[in-house]
Amino acid sequence: MAPRLQPDMSPIARAYLWVGRIFSICGEMVVPGLLGYWLDQILGFQFSIFALIGFFVGLVFGMTHLVLMATTEQKSGSSEVASGDANQEDSQ
Repeated sequence: MAPRLQPDMSPIARAYLWVGRIFSICGEMVVPGLLGYWLDQILGFQFSIFALIGFFVGLVFGMTHLVLMATTEQKSGSSEVASGDANQEDSQ
């Protein structure tokens, strides 16, 4: 399971977490295209069909991961807010 932002995390820990996420998504988008390009070079194709397929597949994987990550963060953020509101009401 991927690490999540915690309220008590230091700013540098939050930054490292986001840098890791960004590099992960960039890798998911670029690596399949580079592998496709390499395969095109090995097979001797004039038109880079596998590179195009790889970059398209990488775009789909990267965007899917980005959407899943955003919805997970949104759900965890809204549940923390809701639980915080409930705790405040109990204390009053």
